[in-house]
Amino acid sequence: MSQAKPDEGHDAVVPAEDAAPRHRAIRSFVVRAGRMTVAQERAWRELWPAIGIERGDVALDFAALFGRVAPVVLEIGFGNGETLAALAADRRDCDFLGLEVHPPGVGHLMLRCETERLSNVRIVCDDAVQVLERRIADSSLDEVLLYFPDPW
Repeated sequence: MSQAKPDEGHDAVVPAEDAAPRHRAIRSFVVRAGRMTVAQERAWRELWPAIGIERGDVALDFAALFGRVAPVVLEIGFGNGETLAALAADRRDCDFLGLEVHPPGVGHLMLRCETERLSNVRIVCDDAVQVLERRIADSSLDEVLLYFPDPW
């Protein structure tokens, strides 16, 4: 049985050399705290059923999700969705899939989609690594956008 030994010069405990490494799943996000506005809460209730994609393990069928065949752009970690909404408004010939885990940001983007009448946006509120591994078929994306990635 391995024992942990103190790291010289530090209070931290590190595993002994003979300790078996533990497998830790990669998380592509850090959950941030934040309050939702009344409007964002309304967006979750009223807009999520049309814009949101529930968690799961089944590969996404983009033609079925968007009701057409078009280039698909994935944005990972869209924050409050301002950039994604602007791109979707400017490029209505493309479909946009946004991945974000911050509920107020998701609510904000849904409100923008409603205001801008964006039918070319869908949202997944889940871990990007799992979505990429389980829900996105190989060669099904035309672009992937990642700005200022977490964790910081």
